[in-house]
Amino acid sequence: MTFRITLTTLLMLPGLFGGTALATSIPPVDLTVSGQASPELLADFRQALERMAQRQPEDNQSPAASDTRIDLDQFWKVERDISYTLSQESPRQQLNIVYPFEGEPPYRTIVHFHGGDWRSGSRQSAASAPVYWAIYQGYALVDVGYRLADEARWPAQLHDAKAAIRYLRANADQYELDTGRIVAMGGSASGGHLAQMLAATNGDAVAEDPDMGYGEHSSDIQGVVSRAGVSDITAMPPPGRPAADALMGYPAYQSKVAREASPVAQVHNQFPPILLLHGTNDRVVPFAQSARMAIRVNAVTGHPRARLRLVVDAGHRDQALATPAVMTQTLDFVDEILFPEDDNPHRSSFYPGIQTIGNEGSR
Repeated sequence: MTFRITLTTLLMLPGLFGGTALATSIPPVDLTVSGQASPELLADFRQALERMAQRQPEDNQSPAASDTRIDLDQFWKVERDISYTLSQESPRQQLNIVYPFEGEPPYRTIVHFHGGDWRSGSRQSAASAPVYWAIYQGYALVDVGYRLADEARWPAQLHDAKAAIRYLRANADQYELDTGRIVAMGGSASGGHLAQMLAATNGDAVAEDPDMGYGEHSSDIQGVVSRAGVSDITAMPPPGRPAADALMGYPAYQSKVAREASPVAQVHNQFPPILLLHGTNDRVVPFAQSARMAIRVNAVTGHPRARLRLVVDAGHRDQALATPAVMTQTLDFVDEILFPEDDNPHRSSFYPGIQTIGNEGSR
């Protein structure tokens, strides 16, 4: 069962934006709720957000990351282990390009950042398998690795992400990619967080590390898809706080300093369109984070640029967030950005199984 409603200023909780004064008229957030949603849930959404914010999770452990990885040999063309920075410090500063089965070059491009709480995961993690359905729908998929918290503190991860975007634009002809418009996609706490932070720092020279190279090219992105991503480092519940602390190098909970790494605190009036996917039973990253991010984006931009999709009772790494139905809606959103003039001619209902293999130390 799916309900479609809009979030309005009724969802403006006390202290939601750190006391920042906002216009009283906020464009509504397009909200889709799927699963066993009741009318009571929808009518009482504000109270649901408040209860989630106050809730103490029963499980104080983050879910274990998958021990398998994507088998890249199943795809017809893959460019592997490409270093995207001139000052490579880590083997994780590499990317893979997986080419679509349909279409002609240059290919419209989705750039993906894996999840893993900033301390684990890889660019071939099996948890990213649903994202690979994009290559059956006409898109090139770029899977980007980045330094983890045990290698470097924030903002190293953002520097890596922005360097990867610059590299792709600098070498677009070589790799037959259309990088005029790029959608960043991220899964789980860290991947969704990085995708949001890329958008939040569009045009921000301070967020770049010029020593990584290709500084003459832009790292701006034109759209974001965040699946169960962190929007506020300073408001993590107990299961997520150790990861946030490891990323920042100090206690991030309720820290004003850590707001520099919180997308919700960095939204600007040119923030690009964003789709936020979240499960309502996420104990690691509460769905209230995505709801607040959606409201913030529309409030600051003055336009309905944020869309929020909630899956009732789904957890942090729940398969309910990675179904063909969810991917179809995700790619509908991506199509609007990367095929702005015409419909994507390569869309179909073909969502094959993505083959995985045992973990062999993939980066």
